[in-house]
Amino acid sequence: MIKAIQVFVLITFFLTPVYSQELSKKTPNVLFIVVDDLNTSLGCYGNKEVFSPNIDRLAAKGVRFDRAYCQYPLCNPSRASFLSGKRPETTGIYVLNVSARTALPNAVMLPQYFRQKGYFTAGAGKVFHNAKMSDVASWDFYEDNPSQDPEEKSAVDTRQGGGDGKPSSLALSSDGSRTRDAHNTQTILRFLREKVNEKKPFFLAAGFHKPHLPWTAPKRFFDLYPKDKISIPAEPKMSNVPPIALQTELSGFSQPNRKEAIQGYYACISFTDSQIGLLLDEMDKLSLWENTVVVLVGDNGFHLGDHDGLWAKLSQFDASTHVPMIMAGAGIPKGKVVNSPVELLDIYPTLVALSGGSTLPVLEGKNLVPFFSGKNRIIPPAKSMVFHYDSTQNVDVLGRTVINNQWRYTEWDGGKRGTELYIHKNDPKEYINQVNDQKTQKFAIKGKAVIANSQVPKTAEANRPRALLKPGMKTN
Repeated sequence: MIKAIQVFVLITFFLTPVYSQELSKKTPNVLFIVVDDLNTSLGCYGNKEVFSPNIDRLAAKGVRFDRAYCQYPLCNPSRASFLSGKRPETTGIYVLNVSARTALPNAVMLPQYFRQKGYFTAGAGKVFHNAKMSDVASWDFYEDNPSQDPEEKSAVDTRQGGGDGKPSSLALSSDGSRTRDAHNTQTILRFLREKVNEKKPFFLAAGFHKPHLPWTAPKRFFDLYPKDKISIPAEPKMSNVPPIALQTELSGFSQPNRKEAIQGYYACISFTDSQIGLLLDEMDKLSLWENTVVVLVGDNGFHLGDHDGLWAKLSQFDASTHVPMIMAGAGIPKGKVVNSPVELLDIYPTLVALSGGSTLPVLEGKNLVPFFSGKNRIIPPAKSMVFHYDSTQNVDVLGRTVINNQWRYTEWDGGKRGTELYIHKNDPKEYINQVNDQKTQKFAIKGKAVIANSQVPKTAEANRPRALLKPGMKTN
């Protein structure tokens, strides 16, 4: 069966149109950094408690997209979307066990595009959803080996704090050098050193597993966040929020100790930041900034007990869909912030443009170069979606979202199960649903119009795998 799949993928690779192999000396390399479950709890995004000096210095070197959003707040659907350049409505991927290549046999995935353009492509870690679902046609080299750290390995193997268990943390007694993420970092460092002087440009992808559960990191990173020093901000009371909107992947579990959980999550961010620092240090040593584009993103956001006890992702709140997105290096201005909403879907066409290629007609995102270069100031609204399980009818209910400069509008089952409108000027974290306020009806009308004009294609909807995303289901 495995051999048959490999043969199929290889046939797909050869049948897919091959783009120009002519590469000039100025053709930029790409270093693509994907971080699992990373929300905007970073210094450069305004969190003064989190120690993230390396991600912060990357942001200072380039463009920080202050309001970037995923297309679907769950690992596999999100990654399948931005790696294929297609919305979940088109891919039909809303669950974890359907690979991007299975759903889109003829698509040119992001690393595959660069491979066909003549780049050397290598990935290490979680780039596609997992190693078994990685895309053969995309890589000259790919690996994501299990952890060799006994404590981390045990935590993963026994499902200590995974998607089917409440959040839990473990401070490793080791220095972290044998963890999965550390090993993958060393793989990418090796390729940076090997490929720096070759004429052939490279596309390297580093996929970090942390801060995905279980929250395991060396003790020194936990020590950065004494539990008695972690602040829990006061939250406004939620108003008029439909019940279906208050679901996440961990809705069915008892509440963890919030400060302890936040400590574990922050420790993992700082550990990952230290590994990213090794990559950036190597970029400095090899003088790669002038001819390399670096992109860093989180695949989805993450609730940390906010909104009356929401944890993890799979909601349409800003905490779940809002992600860090940073671009730096060749062709990118330094120290710039883009405040308008953008989408992870925009990464693919932007990298195509920065590499001097022509945007493929099948891509559904937009090229962001004109927006951060000052040539275009009007950015279309961002869109997101999610399915939630309705236990009363054993069906999944579709939530569709539009995010504007000023507001977020969401419809559940076309409005039959609830509608939401949050005005970000006065309610940036989204607690007060103003959809019934006469003063804000003009925004609801605009949001409704955007959704009506971007309906789910009937073919994708008819062929989609049945999601049945029950609260508390296994999601990693």
